[in-house]
Amino acid sequence: MKVMSDVVTHGGNREAIAALTQQSAHDLLDFSANINPLGVPQNLQPVLQQALTELCDYPNPDYPELVAAIAKWHHAPTANVTVGNGAVQLIFELANALKAPEALLLAPTFGEYARAFHHAGTTVRYLTLAAAQNFVVDVATVIADLAAHPQTRVVCLCNPNNPSGQCISDDALVPLVAYCNRHDLTLILDEAFMDLTVTANHGWANRLTARDNVVVVRSVTKLFAVPGLRLGYALTASVQLQQALRDYSEPWTVNILAARFGQHMFEQQTYLAATATWLQTEQPWLQQHLRQIPYLQVVPSTTSYILLKSQVPHLRERLWQAGILIRDCANYVGLTPGYYRVAVKDHAANQKLMRALWQLTDFQINGVKIIEKTLNRWGHQRFRQDQRHVGVAGRFASPVDGAAL
Repeated sequence: MKVMSDVVTHGGNREAIAALTQQSAHDLLDFSANINPLGVPQNLQPVLQQALTELCDYPNPDYPELVAAIAKWHHAPTANVTVGNGAVQLIFELANALKAPEALLLAPTFGEYARAFHHAGTTVRYLTLAAAQNFVVDVATVIADLAAHPQTRVVCLCNPNNPSGQCISDDALVPLVAYCNRHDLTLILDEAFMDLTVTANHGWANRLTARDNVVVVRSVTKLFAVPGLRLGYALTASVQLQQALRDYSEPWTVNILAARFGQHMFEQQTYLAATATWLQTEQPWLQQHLRQIPYLQVVPSTTSYILLKSQVPHLRERLWQAGILIRDCANYVGLTPGYYRVAVKDHAANQKLMRALWQLTDFQINGVKIIEKTLNRWGHQRFRQDQRHVGVAGRFASPVDGAAL
């Protein structure tokens, strides 16, 4: 089994790539981080400005207004809600609170789960998802695995899964939740991207009951485009799990800007409707066009990112030359070099990505010599075909070019 480093490399580090490639970080188009391209809701910017006047005071450590707003959105009692400094912090707190002897994770999945459990002294075991099945999570297989390993006391699922983009339907989760309840296992459902799916799923957050040994973790970062603000929350109706979260929660984990932002974020109905329209339009468009690239294998996705396997080596580094960042997924347990993840962005950005990918069809596939290219400082392509090497049967026609877009 692949041994993980204690440090997980994430996407979104524009400054590091800018320094490496001697480009301006501002000019880089970042497809490596899965953030809503609509940006921070404009109506909430005055809220953040007003919150600056409260910086001299400690926040109420119970965050009553924030908790009430989240509970109202999910039609849940306030006792079900725990807030934190992003979803990752809550996952670390859960791992420490549970102190399970062994945890089951998927492979591939978000790398911070393993790190959180390792820090808590929990042994991590992986259930490897099959590439041939597009990394689909089969709930019956998960249950069978748990039955065969009674020492496993917690299972953590990312839904939709990161980086594969596959989503377990609400109905498909029912037998897994029932199994965990019967056998006193804790089920953690990370629904960080549930509000950014093109399916009809609403997630388990609105289906929690007091008998469920389930904690749902949600992130504000992706939906509201505020990764720098750090705000997440957990929901559970289990009295025991609520107490465990309280026992291991640090005081004042949410700063006052994030707290005031969170009080009003779900009031932004125009923003949320615009987000839904963007996603329902751009996600299928990008997925469809990526499938036309001859050197890419596209994993079907239900959310705002798409997993790819490329025959062109070093795809991430080649796209740096075009001022584009994508996520190299080779460091995910269960994936090999050649896998990449791209975020769904606005239409102009998605078009630029597609043009850059089509230009790379001139590169080596199955042993054909690469045709080298250079880019001028404005990012426009200038080809220098190496006449010494033959065998490339011309360029593929790009459907991205032309008035159709």
